[in-house]
Amino acid sequence: MNRNDIIQYLENMNLPTNEFIILAGAALVLYGIKETTHDIDIAVSKQLEMILRNNYTCQLEVVQNGKKVYYINHILNFSQNLYDVDYTIHDGYHVQTIDSIIALKKRLNREKDVKDIKYIERYMREHSNESK
Repeated sequence: MNRNDIIQYLENMNLPTNEFIILAGAALVLYGIKETTHDIDIAVSKQLEMILRNNYTCQLEVVQNGKKVYYINHILNFSQNLYDVDYTIHDGYHVQTIDSIIALKKRLNREKDVKDIKYIERYMREHSNESK
């Protein structure tokens, strides 16, 4: 999914923008750090989690430390797990901050996270040189 795909998908879902935060890979695509991602991870409020679970067919994907993560059509991945992450407003959405993404990816330390950290670091170097 590219930037336009992400925005179109979220618009079609018609979710209240103040009830979720776009995380990780989808956030990196919105920032222009990555071109594409495979899915959209969002942290949701308790109210929005109930709305999604009651109105869509959701698959329980992961249970971590008693916290559940759900998928809708293997595209939208949502949970309340990270609803307190740092975010900024970007493209009219609450989007996880780059520093918060780096911290999350360093903590997870999966192969794909290590790659994403390299994308982020390269992006930050290139854009810090542009501002000089």
